[in-house]
Amino acid sequence: MEAYMQFEIITKNSKLTTVLLDILQTEWPEAYGWLTDVIDDWSLIDFPQIVVATENEKIIGYYSLVAKELVKDNHGYTPWLGTLFVREKFRGKHYSHVLIEDACQRVKKMGYKNLYLATEHIGLYEKFRFEEIGLGLYLWGEPTKFYRRTI
Repeated sequence: MEAYMQFEIITKNSKLTTVLLDILQTEWPEAYGWLTDVIDDWSLIDFPQIVVATENEKIIGYYSLVAKELVKDNHGYTPWLGTLFVREKFRGKHYSHVLIEDACQRVKKMGYKNLYLATEHIGLYEKFRFEEIGLGLYLWGEPTKFYRRTI
């Protein structure tokens, strides 16, 4: 599986950006709105990074790395796995694991020792060696748990 998977950081003018936006508009509209805002304000230093995974020229999914999560208090933690998305037709094939491992290696190369995430998906990220480190609130008031993975 991994031998054929390609990872590409997309930019405002990447060919994959348009394809990914088209997919998200129908398959995950909530992320579509966030991603269009990021692209409109794009000023890449280290973050945000939007990394698209493809196999045989088909988009499998993507993840984002962000400096700050959309929570009321980031506690100074950085970087965050902002979003993780695997298209429905590719689920059940362990692609989430491959995407997370790529994210971890990417932030490790940047000199970070931890990767954080905020999620309401209890039981999912623990499989990928994330440890719960606290509770918080998203900016819109919804409760979330904070996780950390030491790299």
